[in-house]
Amino acid sequence: MDFQFEFDRNGVDGSRPLLYLWDVGGRLYIGKASRGSQRPLKHYARNVRRLLAGQPYRRGKPNGFRKVHLAMQAAVLQSQRIRLVLLKNVELARINEEELTATKQYGCELNE
Repeated sequence: MDFQFEFDRNGVDGSRPLLYLWDVGGRLYIGKASRGSQRPLKHYARNVRRLLAGQPYRRGKPNGFRKVHLAMQAAVLQSQRIRLVLLKNVELARINEEELTATKQYGCELNE
């Protein structure tokens, strides 16, 4: 099994701070990336691959997988649709506030 997902840039500049949305079989998660789209594009795939292989999250934090990672693993195993959408660029100074606002706006159940 491999972690595959649809990707929608949505006109967002992937090199600047941004908010992104994961749609995992209809369940939503909002994330923030202060350095652009590299984080959502690479880190989630790595974490899901580790879960699927029965490997720990990190050596010092073996059970550090979050709710969104577990949902992605289940979606891969059940062949459910996974989609990443870059929502918008944000000012770095407001990124935390923007993330909280978007999490409430979208009713994200996978955010902890």
